[in-house]
Amino acid sequence: MNTKQTFHVIGFLLLLFALFSGSWFLWLFGGFFFFMPALQGWWLSSMSRWVKLEWSSDQYRVMPGTEVHVTVRLHNHSWLPLPATWIRFSLPEHVSVEGADEVKISNQRTVVRLRFDLPMRQSASRTLTLIPHKRGTVWLTEATSESLSLFGEERSDLTMPLSFSLLVYPLPLPLPPFALSETEPDGGRLSRQRQLEDVTFQRGVRSYMPGDRMKHIHWSATAKTGSLQTRLFEHTAQPNWRIVGHILPSYEPMLQRHNDTVNERTISCLAALSVLCRKKSFGYELFLTVRQRGREHYHLPAGSGKSHHLHVMTQLAQMHHYVTTPLAHLLRRLEDSPAKEAILLVTPRLDDEIYSSIERLLHRGHNVAVLDVSEEQAVLRRFEAKRRFEKRRVIAR
Repeated sequence: MNTKQTFHVIGFLLLLFALFSGSWFLWLFGGFFFFMPALQGWWLSSMSRWVKLEWSSDQYRVMPGTEVHVTVRLHNHSWLPLPATWIRFSLPEHVSVEGADEVKISNQRTVVRLRFDLPMRQSASRTLTLIPHKRGTVWLTEATSESLSLFGEERSDLTMPLSFSLLVYPLPLPLPPFALSETEPDGGRLSRQRQLEDVTFQRGVRSYMPGDRMKHIHWSATAKTGSLQTRLFEHTAQPNWRIVGHILPSYEPMLQRHNDTVNERTISCLAALSVLCRKKSFGYELFLTVRQRGREHYHLPAGSGKSHHLHVMTQLAQMHHYVTTPLAHLLRRLEDSPAKEAILLVTPRLDDEIYSSIERLLHRGHNVAVLDVSEEQAVLRRFEAKRRFEKRRVIAR
């Protein structure tokens, strides 16, 4: 029997004695034992209007092992104090928490509890440090408030909505030293196919055309001629790669093998390549052997710069519960490309079928480089066109 039931029993007995004795004191005293549970129910139903929880963080996109400082604020807008109030929430197991009153691991989740002692119509704040150790998205949609009941025994639980997400990028895998130009196609062909304007060197002006950027307008020439003039820049060329990521199924029943570890290594290698292309200002398009919205393969169009890099890193961080497709089908599609491309394949498994696909790519004039991530240290293998397939050589280990 809990406290609420005990109050009801005592109130019923007092009202029963008051009915036979006619004592007004017993009527009031018995009514008090029924009034307290009703007051408790009203307080629980209206607590969400008086108690608010705020959550703020200094970072929302981090690398594994980065400390994220979080400030938790609890506001009490009621005229009742809230002593011994606990805020409880759970995070993934790989997230370490510092600065909490209680932290424990339960059902592969990190359960965190914070204690607040709130006077009436005041607020209190606590600071936590979250350290994620794996890539992915850390979601937090609600927290539970455990307040001291009016009866003093049972807790008053309140679910409080919360909106917080932390995107953890994959940790880049150390790459073997290699020159990016070694995997490029013919330089002359590349310059004719992909000409860009280098804003560092100006070579003249021309009349304004719809679609020109306002920041490229030459205002001095515009004032002299009386019409808008746009700057002309020297042409330059940037290599355009095709990076193919080979993602294996999470579990292969025929081989009785789990591939989560090798897939994480593949994703880390792809993240390292994205960082390298970002530093060298190289453009690339990304292919992954996973389904995407009804498509056979994931394909991110060619691009460069910060926004393209963030798009790739976000996609790699959020890759979970994917459905894989065969790598040979993707390489077969790349064979039909009329341009002679530079293809960089990241795979943890090199079998005869993949070798045959690479040989067909070489026969069509493509340049192929393979980053073998089957071991802890990635190994770069380069295959050149118009050479026999057996003459592959190891560039770095």
